[in-house]
Amino acid sequence: MKPAILSCVLSLSALGFAPVAGAVEVYVSDPSPPRRVYIPSPLVWSPPPSPHVVITQPTTVVHLTPRPVIVEEPAPEDPPTHPQPAERRDPRASVFVGAGYGGMTSDRGTAGTWRLHLGLGLGATELGLRADIADRSMAQLSNREGSAYRIGAEVAHRFLEGATVRPVLGASFDRWQFAPDGATGSGAFGVGARGGVEVHYHLHPGAALVFGADLGYHRILAAIDDADVSRDVLTFGATMDIRL
Repeated sequence: MKPAILSCVLSLSALGFAPVAGAVEVYVSDPSPPRRVYIPSPLVWSPPPSPHVVITQPTTVVHLTPRPVIVEEPAPEDPPTHPQPAERRDPRASVFVGAGYGGMTSDRGTAGTWRLHLGLGLGATELGLRADIADRSMAQLSNREGSAYRIGAEVAHRFLEGATVRPVLGASFDRWQFAPDGATGSGAFGVGARGGVEVHYHLHPGAALVFGADLGYHRILAAIDDADVSRDVLTFGATMDIRL
């Protein structure tokens, strides 16, 4: 009987009636009394789960050290050797003292003269005294030998304040003095005007050397003691002053 049962089980398995779960009851027609046979279910194989791999990266700590900041201070600049334009402006009050050489000429001739200058500067304006001394040259201005002098009280104005080269214009009231040989001196009054150019070389604020050249016209208006002199006289020359 066992072989018959086993062959039935194999036949059912081949036909695809293998049980999925539980038991299968098989009945065999046999004249012998029926009985129940239990066939255990086949084992079902399941693949093992895939391994789960965890990769831990090491933590990298980066320390940044700040670079020191170096601040370089600029080297102090040397002070300028010459005053700057703001320092070249004429001071409110200054004194001019100077001397030079030039000449005076009339219709009778030309004589060399020494020049003296003393002035009070009030900004760009100056109140000053200018003298022309023609020693032993009176014959060039009159009909007699001797010396001649001119002293003028002048008001002058300098243009282009603060510039190195400045034009200047002035007007004066003149006193002429004549000292003829072997005779009493005589004098005369007159007026004059002059124009020129000055170069200001600044030593430091408030002080400068002033180099000037000018040309002036003078008219003798009235003679004292009836001195016989030329009425129109031109003066010219150069002067170096120091302004304090």
